[in-house]
Amino acid sequence: MTATKKQMPVFERYLSLWVALCIAVGIGIGQLAGDNMQVLADAEIYKVNIPIAILIWLMIYPMMLQIDFSSIKNVGKAPKGIILTVIVNWLIKPFTMAFFAWIFFDHIFSAFIEPELAGEYIAGAILLGVAPCTAMVFVWSYLTDGDPNYTLVQVSVNDLIILVAFVPLVGLLLGITDVSIPYDTLVASVLIFVVVPLLAGIITNKILVKKTAKIGLKISSYPNLNR
Repeated sequence: MTATKKQMPVFERYLSLWVALCIAVGIGIGQLAGDNMQVLADAEIYKVNIPIAILIWLMIYPMMLQIDFSSIKNVGKAPKGIILTVIVNWLIKPFTMAFFAWIFFDHIFSAFIEPELAGEYIAGAILLGVAPCTAMVFVWSYLTDGDPNYTLVQVSVNDLIILVAFVPLVGLLLGITDVSIPYDTLVASVLIFVVVPLLAGIITNKILVKKTAKIGLKISSYPNLNR
């Protein structure tokens, strides 16, 4: 008996290509629109661009629909994977990312990058390093024949941690690397990019589950439909 070969859908399989095309289209629109794009660039709150936030919501929201915090009650059944995930995501990865960003942008590439720009690169690397990847975790779990329920628990735990640990951890690492700490922007980013889509996903999930349950009950009440 041969094992079924795992295959990703076309969109996910060529995701790198779509990203490259979107970047090219974005640059092209920016060149053609010129100063007219400044209106969108100025639409921000606490230095968080609103049009970009809306586009990121569209990307994050479908993933947030899969989050089920009731699954966290199963953490104790297999704690090793959860503990390892938390240690790597919150005690190792942020600090190694900050260290390598400091080494490369503040020293190795210092002859090619202005100090102000180097600081921005370091801040960006720190923000990227502190925020754990969640959306692609489901894809990796599928490709490696992982347990989807356990993956859901891991993602749910990380989403809860990011609500309370992201701002202080980023503030700590930015302070160590001598980058100014915009706490208002950090807090606004957590609210806009995590809390809002997370709440929207949870609410939508509950609504869809209830509607699906009602439809299932209606179908089961008509025996001929089940044949």
